[in-house]
Amino acid sequence: MNNIDLFKKALEKKDLNKEINAIIYWNEKIFDEIERYLKKDMMPFPVAIKDIIDVANMRITMGSRLFQDRIAEKDAEVVRRLKEWGGVVVGITNTHEFASGATTTSSIYGPTRNPVDKRRIAGGSSGGSAAAVAADIVPVALGTDTAGSVRIPASLTGVYGFRPTYGVISLEGVFPLAPSLDTVGVLAKDLYWLEYVFKIIVREKDLHVMRRILRKKIRKEKLRFGVPRWFRAIDEVMNEFYNKISKLDYEEISMEDVDKKLLKYFPIIRLSEATNVHIKYRDKWSLYFPDVQRLLMKGLEIKAYEYVEASKIRDEMYMEMRRLMKRHKIDLWILPTTPVYAPLIEDVLGREDVVRDVLASPNVTYPSFLRLPAISIPSITVGNLPVGIEIFGDKYEDLFIIYVSKTLKEERIL
Repeated sequence: MNNIDLFKKALEKKDLNKEINAIIYWNEKIFDEIERYLKKDMMPFPVAIKDIIDVANMRITMGSRLFQDRIAEKDAEVVRRLKEWGGVVVGITNTHEFASGATTTSSIYGPTRNPVDKRRIAGGSSGGSAAAVAADIVPVALGTDTAGSVRIPASLTGVYGFRPTYGVISLEGVFPLAPSLDTVGVLAKDLYWLEYVFKIIVREKDLHVMRRILRKKIRKEKLRFGVPRWFRAIDEVMNEFYNKISKLDYEEISMEDVDKKLLKYFPIIRLSEATNVHIKYRDKWSLYFPDVQRLLMKGLEIKAYEYVEASKIRDEMYMEMRRLMKRHKIDLWILPTTPVYAPLIEDVLGREDVVRDVLASPNVTYPSFLRLPAISIPSITVGNLPVGIEIFGDKYEDLFIIYVSKTLKEERIL
């Protein structure tokens, strides 16, 4: 299928989209943009963009009543880069309000449904992007990841989701959640599209560093994986995970008090920064969804000294991880992306806080807190419902992680 056929296919899926609520705003000038690229002898490709990343002249609302009439004036830097290389934005995808949730149910557009089972959530906060890819509306979409917002929905919908090293992709034109954790991420139906789009949007100087690390890393004959003992998973997911990695060289590694540290210090960074972003809208918080309001109220209670302490602990945890990798000769870490498969929407509504805490587990918040690159690979199936396997590594090992993911898929290990 060539790229032009992909655009036709996307538009043929409009009826399906009404059922899953993945794309909330369609680009009405798709074929005008395609024609412009063809006149330049460029092959355009379709992409969907999360409703938190600015696309010029499109409605970008952050899923919130506060911005429901907002039209973006110019493209975010990542969108500008995509358009330079032939990217045509097919549509804008649904998000949990302000990207502040793991279920994509708190949105002015209503919940996004999982294409695998429309009774279930797609995860979040990039649930619309994940659902658009899973439903084969687009081959690739952009999301954002602060506490797992790309990897969680990728896991629950059975697509690939990549969170890059913090800081390697511009956040200009992206509405912030927690600025020291935020990054744009990629969701894709396969690793070809994921890598292709990632290489377009990543900064050139950082891509150069990643390529150098990749050349060094692939010289090793055999890779060794670390399985952190603190990961969370229900029995069915855990059993399938260990079955999948049985052919890998791995070691289970203990890390001191990771669960306790993440539970205490990750929310301090995440909530205080989010509250700082939203404090200028304090008199409008009544317009926000209740679960988002509650998080911001918690952020108001955090003291400056607690934030400083949390930042110090983050640095210490990162150095400890590096020491463990060196001591145990670990190349990459591997674990289930989410502890569970996608819950039913009816079980989530009104319980977003509880479900968020289950999905945004240490499995995804650990790489987020340490600002590491991480990928969710569709691999596990529990009763026909997908759960991803996550691989993460040290900073700037982005291309190495993608390379290893391709190898494991080609060899049918994952």
